[in-house]
Amino acid sequence: MCDVFLMQNWEHVVHTLHHVNLQPTSTEHTDFSRVKSWVLEGNSGKVRQNLVFSSFTCPEISALFKEELVSHRGLVKISPFKHKDVLANILYPTRQVFCRMRDRKESESLVEYLTNGRYNDFIYKVMPRLHNNDANGILILIPSYYDFVRVRNYFKSEGLRFQQLSEYSSNKSITNVRRLFGEGEVKYLLTTERFFFFKRYKVRNVREVVFYSCPRYPECYTHYLNMLSRDAGGVSTLLYNKLDGERLGRIVGEEQCRQLLNSKQHTHVLMSD
Repeated sequence: MCDVFLMQNWEHVVHTLHHVNLQPTSTEHTDFSRVKSWVLEGNSGKVRQNLVFSSFTCPEISALFKEELVSHRGLVKISPFKHKDVLANILYPTRQVFCRMRDRKESESLVEYLTNGRYNDFIYKVMPRLHNNDANGILILIPSYYDFVRVRNYFKSEGLRFQQLSEYSSNKSITNVRRLFGEGEVKYLLTTERFFFFKRYKVRNVREVVFYSCPRYPECYTHYLNMLSRDAGGVSTLLYNKLDGERLGRIVGEEQCRQLLNSKQHTHVLMSD
Protein backbone atom coordinates (compact mmCIF):
# COMPACT_ATOMS: atom_id res chain seq x y z
CA MET A 1 0.00 0.00 0.00
CA CYS A 2 1.22 3.47 -0.90
CA ASP A 3 0.25 4.88 2.50
CA VAL A 4 2.95 2.76 4.15
CA PHE A 5 5.58 5.08 2.67
CA LEU A 6 4.03 7.93 4.67
CA MET A 7 5.37 6.17 7.76
CA GLN A 8 8.88 6.18 6.26
CA ASN A 9 10.23 8.99 4.06
CA TRP A 10 7.72 10.34 1.58
CA GLU A 11 10.36 12.47 -0.13
CA HIS A 12 11.94 9.27 -1.46
CA VAL A 13 8.70 8.43 -3.28
CA VAL A 14 8.49 11.89 -4.85
CA HIS A 15 12.18 11.81 -5.79
CA THR A 16 11.88 8.39 -7.45
CA LEU A 17 8.81 9.30 -9.50
CA HIS A 18 10.41 12.57 -10.56
CA HIS A 19 13.29 10.63 -12.14
CA VAL A 20 11.16 8.12 -14.05
CA ASN A 21 11.04 8.47 -17.88
CA LEU A 22 13.73 11.14 -18.04
CA GLN A 23 15.68 11.70 -21.24
CA PRO A 24 18.96 9.72 -21.37
CA THR A 25 22.12 11.80 -21.15
CA SER A 26 23.73 9.91 -24.04
CA THR A 27 22.24 9.02 -27.45
CA GLU A 28 25.03 6.65 -28.45
CA HIS A 29 23.80 3.47 -30.21
CA THR A 30 20.29 4.98 -30.43
CA ASP A 31 18.21 4.23 -33.52
CA PHE A 32 16.07 7.38 -33.78
CA SER A 33 13.94 5.81 -36.50
CA ARG A 34 12.42 3.63 -33.81
CA VAL A 35 11.88 6.40 -31.25
CA LYS A 36 8.42 7.95 -31.07
CA SER A 37 8.16 11.69 -31.49
CA TRP A 38 6.36 12.13 -28.18
CA VAL A 39 9.31 10.46 -26.46
CA LEU A 40 11.71 13.00 -27.98
CA GLU A 41 9.37 15.78 -26.83
CA GLY A 42 9.68 14.56 -23.23
CA ASN A 43 6.12 13.28 -22.88
CA SER A 44 6.93 9.69 -21.93
CA GLY A 45 5.62 10.14 -18.42
CA LYS A 46 2.25 11.33 -19.69
CA VAL A 47 1.51 8.04 -21.46
CA ARG A 48 2.63 5.89 -18.55
CA GLN A 49 -0.07 3.94 -16.73
CA ASN A 50 0.01 4.62 -12.98
CA LEU A 51 -1.85 2.52 -10.42
CA VAL A 52 -1.77 3.67 -6.79
CA PHE A 53 -3.35 1.64 -3.99
CA SER A 54 -3.79 3.12 -0.53
CA SER A 55 -5.77 2.43 2.63
CA PHE A 56 -6.96 6.03 2.63
CA THR A 57 -6.73 9.28 0.71
CA CYS A 58 -4.46 12.10 1.81
CA PRO A 59 -3.06 15.36 0.37
CA GLU A 60 0.36 13.81 -0.28
CA ILE A 61 -1.04 11.10 -2.55
CA SER A 62 -3.40 13.53 -4.28
CA ALA A 63 -0.44 15.82 -4.99
CA LEU A 64 1.35 12.98 -6.80
CA PHE A 65 -1.34 12.93 -9.50
CA LYS A 66 -1.06 16.68 -9.99
CA GLU A 67 2.74 16.79 -10.21
CA GLU A 68 4.38 13.41 -10.91
CA LEU A 69 1.61 11.14 -12.25
CA VAL A 70 0.01 13.37 -14.89
CA SER A 71 -1.59 11.31 -17.69
CA HIS A 72 -2.97 12.40 -21.08
CA ARG A 73 -5.91 10.01 -20.50
CA GLY A 74 -6.98 11.65 -17.25
CA LEU A 75 -7.54 10.18 -13.79
CA VAL A 76 -9.95 7.68 -12.25
CA LYS A 77 -10.30 7.66 -8.47
CA ILE A 78 -12.20 4.93 -6.65
CA SER A 79 -12.82 5.32 -2.92
CA PRO A 80 -15.40 4.13 -0.35
CA PHE A 81 -18.63 6.08 -0.44
CA LYS A 82 -18.47 6.58 3.33
CA HIS A 83 -15.82 6.13 5.96
CA LYS A 84 -16.95 3.84 8.76
CA ASP A 85 -16.05 5.11 12.20
CA VAL A 86 -13.87 3.11 14.59
CA LEU A 87 -15.59 4.21 17.79
CA ALA A 88 -17.24 0.80 18.09
CA ASN A 89 -13.76 -0.73 18.48
CA ILE A 90 -13.23 1.07 21.80
CA LEU A 91 -13.59 -1.65 24.42
CA TYR A 92 -14.44 0.37 27.53
CA PRO A 93 -16.53 3.49 28.27
CA THR A 94 -14.32 6.47 27.46
CA ARG A 95 -14.95 10.19 27.66
CA GLN A 96 -13.61 11.57 24.39
CA VAL A 97 -13.05 15.33 24.18
CA PHE A 98 -12.58 16.90 20.73
CA CYS A 99 -11.11 20.42 20.79
CA ARG A 100 -11.23 22.43 17.57
CA MET A 101 -8.48 24.93 16.97
CA ARG A 102 -9.16 28.58 16.33
CA ASP A 103 -9.89 29.62 12.75
CA ARG A 104 -7.07 30.76 10.52
CA LYS A 105 -6.41 34.51 10.46
CA GLU A 106 -6.37 36.35 7.13
CA SER A 107 -2.82 37.59 7.72
CA GLU A 108 -1.62 34.11 8.68
CA SER A 109 -0.06 31.73 6.17
CA LEU A 110 -1.26 28.13 5.96
CA VAL A 111 2.08 26.74 7.13
CA GLU A 112 2.19 29.10 10.09
CA TYR A 113 -1.38 28.18 11.03
CA LEU A 114 -0.72 24.43 10.90
CA THR A 115 2.55 24.65 12.83
CA ASN A 116 2.59 27.60 15.23
CA GLY A 117 -1.20 27.73 15.50
CA ARG A 118 -1.50 24.12 16.63
CA TYR A 119 1.53 24.41 18.91
CA ASN A 120 0.17 27.52 20.65
CA ASP A 121 -3.26 25.95 21.10
CA PHE A 122 -1.66 22.91 22.68
CA ILE A 123 0.67 24.88 24.97
CA TYR A 124 -1.82 27.52 26.13
CA LYS A 125 -5.11 25.59 26.11
CA VAL A 126 -4.35 21.91 26.68
CA MET A 127 -1.21 21.98 28.82
CA PRO A 128 -2.60 24.22 31.63
CA ARG A 129 -5.28 21.61 32.34
CA LEU A 130 -2.69 18.81 32.28
CA HIS A 131 -0.44 20.78 34.66
CA ASN A 132 -3.30 21.06 37.16
CA ASN A 133 -3.89 17.31 37.01
CA ASP A 134 -1.96 15.73 39.89
CA ALA A 135 -2.32 12.19 38.53
CA ASN A 136 0.41 10.52 36.51
CA GLY A 137 -0.13 8.42 33.41
CA ILE A 138 -0.72 11.07 30.70
CA LEU A 139 0.21 9.77 27.25
CA ILE A 140 0.61 12.38 24.48
CA LEU A 141 0.68 11.12 20.89
CA ILE A 142 2.19 13.44 18.27
CA PRO A 143 1.85 12.12 14.69
CA SER A 144 4.56 14.32 13.13
CA TYR A 145 8.14 13.80 14.28
CA TYR A 146 8.94 17.50 13.73
CA ASP A 147 6.11 18.48 16.09
CA PHE A 148 7.30 15.75 18.46
CA VAL A 149 10.76 17.34 18.68
CA ARG A 150 9.26 20.78 19.26
CA VAL A 151 6.98 19.61 22.07
CA ARG A 152 9.81 17.55 23.59
CA ASN A 153 12.02 20.63 23.70
CA TYR A 154 9.23 22.53 25.47
CA PHE A 155 8.93 19.80 28.09
CA LYS A 156 12.69 19.91 28.64
CA SER A 157 12.73 23.69 29.01
CA GLU A 158 9.91 23.55 31.55
CA GLY A 159 11.59 20.79 33.57
CA LEU A 160 8.58 18.46 33.37
CA ARG A 161 8.78 14.80 34.41
CA PHE A 162 8.44 12.96 31.11
CA GLN A 163 9.81 10.18 28.97
CA GLN A 164 9.71 9.66 25.22
CA LEU A 165 9.18 6.80 22.78
CA SER A 166 9.76 7.27 19.08
CA GLU A 167 10.68 5.17 16.06
CA TYR A 168 14.33 5.89 16.89
CA SER A 169 14.18 4.49 20.44
CA SER A 170 16.31 1.42 21.13
CA ASN A 171 14.79 -1.77 22.55
CA LYS A 172 16.57 -1.16 25.85
CA SER A 173 15.22 2.39 26.05
CA ILE A 174 11.69 1.20 25.22
CA THR A 175 11.81 -1.35 28.04
CA ASN A 176 13.03 1.20 30.59
CA VAL A 177 10.52 3.87 29.57
CA ARG A 178 7.58 1.46 29.68
CA ARG A 179 8.65 0.35 33.16
CA LEU A 180 9.04 3.90 34.50
CA PHE A 181 5.72 5.02 33.08
CA GLY A 182 3.93 1.89 34.23
CA GLU A 183 5.23 2.33 37.79
CA GLY A 184 4.18 5.99 37.88
CA GLU A 185 7.72 7.39 38.04
CA VAL A 186 6.98 9.94 35.29
CA LYS A 187 3.84 11.96 34.60
CA TYR A 188 4.02 12.35 30.82
CA LEU A 189 4.91 10.00 28.00
CA LEU A 190 5.51 11.52 24.57
CA THR A 191 5.26 9.21 21.58
CA THR A 192 4.81 9.30 17.81
CA GLU A 193 2.46 7.62 15.37
CA ARG A 194 5.41 5.96 13.65
CA PHE A 195 6.29 4.28 16.93
CA PHE A 196 2.77 2.85 17.01
CA PHE A 197 3.00 1.79 13.35
CA PHE A 198 6.26 -0.11 13.71
CA LYS A 199 6.11 -1.33 17.34
CA ARG A 200 2.48 -1.41 18.60
CA TYR A 201 3.49 -1.90 22.22
CA LYS A 202 0.98 -1.73 25.04
CA VAL A 203 1.73 0.59 27.96
CA ARG A 204 0.47 0.21 31.52
CA ASN A 205 -0.92 2.91 33.81
CA VAL A 206 -2.36 5.13 31.04
CA ARG A 207 -4.95 7.40 32.66
CA GLU A 208 -5.39 9.98 29.90
CA VAL A 209 -4.52 10.10 26.21
CA VAL A 210 -3.91 13.39 24.39
CA PHE A 211 -3.68 13.51 20.59
CA TYR A 212 -1.68 16.51 19.40
CA SER A 213 -3.43 16.12 16.04
CA CYS A 214 -5.51 13.50 14.25
CA PRO A 215 -3.50 10.34 13.55
CA ARG A 216 -3.38 9.11 9.96
CA TYR A 217 -4.44 5.59 10.90
CA PRO A 218 -7.75 5.35 12.80
CA GLU A 219 -6.63 2.13 14.51
CA CYS A 220 -3.95 4.22 16.24
CA TYR A 221 -6.75 6.14 17.96
CA THR A 222 -8.49 3.02 19.29
CA HIS A 223 -5.19 1.32 20.13
CA TYR A 224 -4.28 3.93 22.74
CA LEU A 225 -7.81 4.42 24.04
CA ASN A 226 -8.03 0.71 24.75
CA MET A 227 -4.94 1.04 26.96
CA LEU A 228 -6.66 3.44 29.37
CA SER A 229 -6.93 2.19 32.93
CA ARG A 230 -10.45 0.99 33.60
CA ASP A 231 -10.43 1.99 37.28
CA ALA A 232 -9.43 5.61 36.50
CA GLY A 233 -12.28 6.43 34.13
CA GLY A 234 -10.87 6.77 30.64
CA VAL A 235 -10.42 10.29 29.21
CA SER A 236 -8.98 11.33 25.86
CA THR A 237 -8.43 14.71 24.20
CA LEU A 238 -7.95 15.29 20.47
CA LEU A 239 -6.88 18.61 18.98
CA TYR A 240 -8.11 19.18 15.41
CA ASN A 241 -8.88 21.91 12.90
CA LYS A 242 -11.13 22.35 9.87
CA LEU A 243 -8.44 20.98 7.55
CA ASP A 244 -8.40 17.61 9.34
CA GLY A 245 -11.64 16.44 7.75
CA GLU A 246 -10.23 13.33 6.08
CA ARG A 247 -8.38 12.08 9.16
CA LEU A 248 -11.20 12.97 11.54
CA GLY A 249 -13.78 11.29 9.31
CA ARG A 250 -11.90 8.00 9.49
CA ILE A 251 -12.16 8.13 13.29
CA VAL A 252 -15.68 9.35 14.04
CA GLY A 253 -17.40 8.78 10.69
CA GLU A 254 -18.32 11.34 8.04
CA GLU A 255 -21.64 12.44 9.56
CA GLN A 256 -20.17 13.06 13.00
CA CYS A 257 -17.15 14.69 11.37
CA ARG A 258 -19.29 17.29 9.61
CA GLN A 259 -20.90 18.21 12.93
CA LEU A 260 -17.52 18.61 14.63
CA LEU A 261 -16.18 20.79 11.80
CA ASN A 262 -19.22 23.03 11.28
CA SER A 263 -20.46 23.45 14.83
CA LYS A 264 -20.23 26.86 16.48
CA GLN A 265 -18.87 25.18 19.60
CA HIS A 266 -15.15 24.48 19.73
CA THR A 267 -15.33 21.65 22.28
CA HIS A 268 -17.33 18.47 21.91
CA VAL A 269 -17.59 15.41 24.13
CA LEU A 270 -18.40 11.91 22.91
CA MET A 271 -18.98 8.99 25.24
CA SER A 272 -18.37 5.48 23.98
CA ASP A 273 -20.54 2.75 25.46
